[in-house]
Amino acid sequence: MSAHLAEFENAKKLIYAAQRIVIISHKNPDADAVGANIALREALEAIGKTVISACVDPPPLDCDFLKYYENFVNDFTPNEWDLIISVDCGSHKLLGFHVDKPELLDRNKVKLINIDHHQSNDFFGNINIVMPETPSTCFILFLMFTTFGWEITKSMATAMMHGLYYDTGSFMHSNTCPQTLRIAARLKAIGADHEMCVKKQFNNSRIEQLQLWGRVLSRASMNNKQAIVSAVTEEDYKEINAELTDLSGVINYLNHVPEAKFCMLLTEDLKGNIKGSFRTQNDDIDLSEMASLFGGGGHKKASGFTIPGKIKERISWIIN
Repeated sequence: MSAHLAEFENAKKLIYAAQRIVIISHKNPDADAVGANIALREALEAIGKTVISACVDPPPLDCDFLKYYENFVNDFTPNEWDLIISVDCGSHKLLGFHVDKPELLDRNKVKLINIDHHQSNDFFGNINIVMPETPSTCFILFLMFTTFGWEITKSMATAMMHGLYYDTGSFMHSNTCPQTLRIAARLKAIGADHEMCVKKQFNNSRIEQLQLWGRVLSRASMNNKQAIVSAVTEEDYKEINAELTDLSGVINYLNHVPEAKFCMLLTEDLKGNIKGSFRTQNDDIDLSEMASLFGGGGHKKASGFTIPGKIKERISWIIN
């Protein structure tokens, strides 16, 4: 924590010097990316800033109870804003907007604060608050808010609890440290609705989601590398009228096989790309290195990548 105090202070100076601020969550956002965005937005508005929440993809349905859920935008003009803050983006490639707005990567044209907890982060900001030793970006924001002396409201606490709960796998993942539980307790004391966080992540399935999960699980197989592999194609989504967000969470079930070294789920993202997601229970496997072979990254036990292409079924599921 003390090693990052200078970055916190530098970020604070940039924030107070700016009036119009955009907060970007990574593409295909999860609860940590959305929760962090929402909590930070409320905090910035409380100190008089004009703020928008941005993401190239819509937030997942399990976040629909959070404040500002319906206020995300999928486009903006960078030069109309004083400051960009990215949350939970483990690489500049996950911004999404940089493809059509390359100026986002020009540190002389756009001021950007990068707040993240992925070890694969490529430090693409003017200021980089990157803490891979922490379990979630919402965890980092809690430290930042308390360091700044900013008030944490009930709605902010709920948003951060939701992200913390998601990225620790309901506090079951190995990234759950003693401070994780202490912060969760403090968020609960503030008024975080942890019951709704649990309900939305475990008791909130559409019938289309269950049907999609059924296809993923029915295709699961273990290869000769002791990897559990499954796949979802664009046709699957169309046939059962499923959405990309319906896939959220299913990979954790692929990761339940104790004799498997790791699991991989390949997904067509309906935009001409293949998204690969990795998970493992093993301490001696670094999935971020595996994902980096495809230009991706993430954590040691949970990583992913996106590449152009289509999935074709032969004897096994492969990347074409």
